[in-house]
Amino acid sequence: MAALASVLIRLYPRAWRRRYGGEMRALLAHDQPSLRTVADLIAGAIDARLNPQSATVAPITEGDNSMSNVCGCNPAGVSRPDQWRSAAWMIGGTIVLALASILLQWQMGKNAFSESLLYAAFPASLMLSSECTYLKRYSGQARTVMSIGGAGMIVLMMWGAVAIANRI
Repeated sequence: MAALASVLIRLYPRAWRRRYGGEMRALLAHDQPSLRTVADLIAGAIDARLNPQSATVAPITEGDNSMSNVCGCNPAGVSRPDQWRSAAWMIGGTIVLALASILLQWQMGKNAFSESLLYAAFPASLMLSSECTYLKRYSGQARTVMSIGGAGMIVLMMWGAVAIANRI
């Protein structure tokens, strides 16, 4: 537990760690972080590195719910249009990746990459859609890195799984 907390805190810039590191350690020591919390902290670290803020900003007040506002653990503020955009990303992305997979299989025959696109169509689209909802609190750069990078990782993992399965 302490090792995970240490790794997560080291992802943040030094100025951020000096200011919030103690509070972050205390929060991570209190409860075992969920997968969602870990992903959120990674997104926060990307955002903190891409958009550093002055270390001289006024400290967070007691009524601010401290770290939950700093690390973006509360995805509030998602509007109805954001939800519709997210749904469009999920549906549209799934259709586009599935059609790309079918087209590749039609042109080249079944292969690991075209199969992986079909299997990754929905999870990758779901990751892309998070840019409009769950990751909305972060800067545009951080949202882009997390959503496109996450979708790319999903496709790569599926490709590797299909490649391994086809060799067995």
